Amino acid sequence: MNVFEKKVSVITVINCLFFFNIYFFLVAQPSQNIIPNGSFEMGNEGFESSFLFSKTSAPPGYYSITDNAAILYKDFKNPEGGDHTPNGYGMFMVINSDGMRGEEAWCTKVNVLPNSEYDFSVFFCNIYRLLPPKTNFAFENGDVKGNDPKIRVTIGSEEILIERDFYHMFRWLNASATWYSGEHSGPVRICIENLNANERGNDLALDDISLIYIKTMPDGYKHPEKIATIMHQDYTKPPVPQRKVALSEYGIELHKNDSTDQGVYVIQYKKTTSTVIDTMPAVKNDRVILKNILFVQSKSDLLPNAKTELDVIVAWLLRDDSIRIRFIGHTDNQGDSTLNVVLSQQRVEKVKAYLVEKGINGNRIETVGYGGDYPIADNTWEVTRKLNRRVEMEIISK
Repeated sequence: MNVFEKKVSVITVINCLFFFNIYFFLVAQPSQNIIPNGSFEMGNEGFESSFLFSKTSAPPGYYSITDNAAILYKDFKNPEGGDHTPNGYGMFMVINSDGMRGEEAWCTKVNVLPNSEYDFSVFFCNIYRLLPPKTNFAFENGDVKGNDPKIRVTIGSEEILIERDFYHMFRWLNASATWYSGEHSGPVRICIENLNANERGNDLALDDISLIYIKTMPDGYKHPEKIATIMHQDYTKPPVPQRKVALSEYGIELHKNDSTDQGVYVIQYKKTTSTVIDTMPAVKNDRVILKNILFVQSKSDLLPNAKTELDVIVAWLLRDDSIRIRFIGHTDNQGDSTLNVVLSQQRVEKVKAYLVEKGINGNRIETVGYGGDYPIADNTWEVTRKLNRRVEMEIISK
């Protein structure tokens, strides 16, 4: 080897070491997010999507990067607190799925090291503001409601997680998984798909997507066989033991509404002094029609009898501070539909205010009003129309 060849060889080694150091710095530094613009603070950069981009609106088939989803589409509502990024500029991604399967909401490419572990994380949120268009509130396992975003994340051709948000309306939910790169080296594609293919209610917000290098495994390392997690089981839950709540002490019991047989519970006051211990529904999304929560006509002021029933709920909530509830307001179809939504929201806010006044933490209570959009009875006659003027209490978990 002559002097020139030696110099070339030395330069080649130096260059290789230089680029390796740069590569390692870019893709293998612990606590460094290697996904570009994962918080969307730089706007519409660093990723691609099967959906079309718009700055000013997000009809079905479109996405946008925004700090105010509510102005993009009539069915959107902003997540509580806005975007998820701490100390960010308030930007997040909004996707209005058009019901087509297999469309990728968000994808990007990153460089990874082989034989290494990475931590993947994404925050997603339901932003569809309406209830599903049906009256059966007893949702079965696997039943996809209108407002249940369900995401699948793949790295390369490997599915690393499936996560579905059953119960959190307008709240950021974290989905995460540890990914082992195996023989992957260099560029690899990461994609997030919304599996909810409903015609309506499949709207989705994404924020703070990250892939963080953990460590490179030693030579000869064999990654253990993947074990299905709760995410891969689509929230299949083990049987939940019923929690006994002595509602009989408060003089009420729960019954299914036999007239509709649609899984709707009704609170009824006991006529006898029974010693039976009743069971309050312990699973999520049980709804109770509070038929004695009544208001002054066309106003949000509570009638005196309503406070009697609310006092029962107060006593129950004071006994178990792990329970969170949501009050859902409905009206009949009489009058202006927009004003009915406002009135139904004002009424459930008054219900919440009463409970807070009685000592219940306001963070345990959510409210939403839907006006006359979701009747449970025929609006043709007053005798049935009055059934649609109701407040429901939904039992949710933390």
